[in-house]
Amino acid sequence: MPTATAHLRLRYLYGTVVAYRQGDELAPRVLEDYEIVLMLEGTASYRADGKMHKVPPGGIILARPGFREKYTWDVHRRTRHAYLHFDFAAPPRELPPTSRWPVVIPDPDPVAAPMMKHLLGRVASRKGGGWPSLRAGPAEEAFLAVLLRVLVEPHRGAGLLGPELPEQVQAGLAAMRDVLETDPCRAVSLDELAARASVTGKHLCRLFRASLGHPPLATFRLLKLQLAMALLGRSDLSVKEIAVRCGFDNPLYFTRIFTRVYGAPPTAVRTRLRRGQAPPRNPLPPEITPRVHW
Repeated sequence: MPTATAHLRLRYLYGTVVAYRQGDELAPRVLEDYEIVLMLEGTASYRADGKMHKVPPGGIILARPGFREKYTWDVHRRTRHAYLHFDFAAPPRELPPTSRWPVVIPDPDPVAAPMMKHLLGRVASRKGGGWPSLRAGPAEEAFLAVLLRVLVEPHRGAGLLGPELPEQVQAGLAAMRDVLETDPCRAVSLDELAARASVTGKHLCRLFRASLGHPPLATFRLLKLQLAMALLGRSDLSVKEIAVRCGFDNPLYFTRIFTRVYGAPPTAVRTRLRRGQAPPRNPLPPEITPRVHW
């Protein structure tokens, strides 16, 4: 996840959590500001400017001023969602234009939900002033800036993240993800990855270093640790169980490697995540992510 400071100033920030009965609708409207919607329970059909989007539980909507929108909530069960409304006095310069932001993120970074809940907690703790006039302090502005980067940067348009990864690197990454899903404790060799990518091991190492900054086997280990980071924030598995689930048969070795990479042991990082704090910096680019299953 990016860690550089984003600069923004807000006119206001407010939000809460609301629930709807099955099949309820939110009448068509034209949005006047920015809104982040996090689905907590149930699904939503979201129509924005004539395009229909399905939003699953855990999914996020990034709505912008001028959107002609309509919500239809889950027809089978109750729906709960959290939302934050805000408007920029000065938008963050580091982010792409808002016209390039994704409208719906079905599977956002696992830190996004606790970050949003943290912001809602700060909003709820403020006294008086009324929602539309609620002034956000520097802490809220900085936190929202990081949240927006978490949501937007992995979805930057073509050319904004540089050239696409070479096909051979993509093939190697696909092989790594397959192992993580089916048998994470199985050893993976450079020869196996090279065969999957149809190149020599030496050439694959050059491509991985040039594209990701790490050779293939080091990248595989970082993917395992990235999966462990997600499980620390999104599951109640013990550290020992997470170590095994991510392919480390020795929990002490897992803790040592995790601490070396992220600067803090797994238990300390889990505590921070559950408090809504941002995770340590990920050594891999934000678009390189393992699929999370448990």
